[in-house]
Amino acid sequence: MDHTFRNKTISGVIWKALESGGYQAIRFVISVVLARMLSPENYTTLALLLIFVNIADVFVKRGFATALIQRKDADNLDFSSVLWASLAIAVVFYAALFFGAPAIARFYEEPMIVPALRVVSVVLFSGAFNSVQSAIITRKLEFRKLSIATLSATLVSGAIGIYMAYAGFGVWALVVQQMLGSFATVVLLLVLDRWHPAFAFSLERVRSLFGFGWKLLVSSLLDTGYKSLSQLVVGKRYIGDALAFYNRGQQYPTLIADNLTSVSLSVLFPAYSAHQDDKDRVREMVRKTNRSTSLMIFPMMAGLAAVATPFIRVLLTDKWLPTVPYMQLMCIVYALYPVEATDLQAINAIGRSDVYLKTEIIKKIFGIIALAVSVFAFTTPIAIAWSLVVTAVFSMLVTMIYMKLLFGYGWGAQLWDMTPPVLLSAVMWAAVYAASMIPVPDLPKLIIEIICGVAIYIALAVLLRLESFQYLWKSMRSYITRNRNKPEAEDETTSSPEGKEE
Repeated sequence: MDHTFRNKTISGVIWKALESGGYQAIRFVISVVLARMLSPENYTTLALLLIFVNIADVFVKRGFATALIQRKDADNLDFSSVLWASLAIAVVFYAALFFGAPAIARFYEEPMIVPALRVVSVVLFSGAFNSVQSAIITRKLEFRKLSIATLSATLVSGAIGIYMAYAGFGVWALVVQQMLGSFATVVLLLVLDRWHPAFAFSLERVRSLFGFGWKLLVSSLLDTGYKSLSQLVVGKRYIGDALAFYNRGQQYPTLIADNLTSVSLSVLFPAYSAHQDDKDRVREMVRKTNRSTSLMIFPMMAGLAAVATPFIRVLLTDKWLPTVPYMQLMCIVYALYPVEATDLQAINAIGRSDVYLKTEIIKKIFGIIALAVSVFAFTTPIAIAWSLVVTAVFSMLVTMIYMKLLFGYGWGAQLWDMTPPVLLSAVMWAAVYAASMIPVPDLPKLIIEIICGVAIYIALAVLLRLESFQYLWKSMRSYITRNRNKPEAEDETTSSPEGKEE
């Protein structure tokens, strides 16, 4: 049984990684094409819209979905009740954004916000549906369906967005891309998973789920509100396209971090929850996850920071060069995020959403203070990016303290687990920096730097026999070997006369 669960978990990790990796890769290509076609001003407008949509989206999607995954005996009445409750919340917030759009437009002195916000806010309804669909699929660890739906929806919406940008629709290309991606995912999941809600509603079930989920809702609201606050300040306080450059600097580190973190949130959470009564087992699972995550995230972020300038020039052209310092600082922020997210999933998996909420309150109070200092003590938006770096370090340390209290996995042990990848990443960064001195055009330079960084990091991991690298390699080989032999075993059983008689 344990072997089957482990195999299903690894399968889930692989499919979730393919979904996230494929989604991020397609999204990356689409974003590059659109950024080359559109102006930073268009992205500034979109960023202002999403500040308010993302906050409303927290109320619609967060809390209930995680509670559905965590509950062992959830049934269709739970799923249906959560859907109807989420849709009702979406109606309330859509109305608030619809009628509040003129005031927001006056605040930013941008009339275009009114029609665009009223249109893009429609994603709240598809988000309500998708949150329940994703929870059902996550409980079953059937991430192949989610992978197919997400990738297909991203391709369709991206293609239409690129066409509209080419046709001169400006910011509407970005708005339509957001809408179509969300609705297409819902439709495709309806076809693939064939879950249909019942016309039934239980207020008692919703209250029960909300008892666990409200703390996660508040935690997500604090996190999203804090991130939106920094964007709101940049958009209002600093003139020009500072918000577009700030957001673009976040985008690429976020693509990498989200790819890894989504695996942790979606696959490892149900895996941790299955062993929630055995804290020692969960601690060891978290420790292996953190070692593996650190092995991947640190070199990626160090490498991205090292190649930032030729990367932006080649992909986005010189008009986006002000993005470089933001992106380099965001690489530090998001290098720490997946490790912290894994710890938080372990805390949620044992039902301690109250601890999760406490950590978020502490971290966000510190973050708001750091943000206020950066705004009032400095006159440049880069100071806000520095405040995020300081807050990220503080946040990780706070989470480590609670991991020590709940699992006996202290900050010393966690930092020790992260040390080998950090040191190897530093060596890799130095090698890439040296390669950047080669006097060649930007594209060849970017290729040389990437090849140099990847080769040096993998060579060092193999040469030093890094434990986390060997664990990842063995797990992948074991999974591939089992699945290669599985069809043969099934064919033998099926073709056996004795098997048929049984």
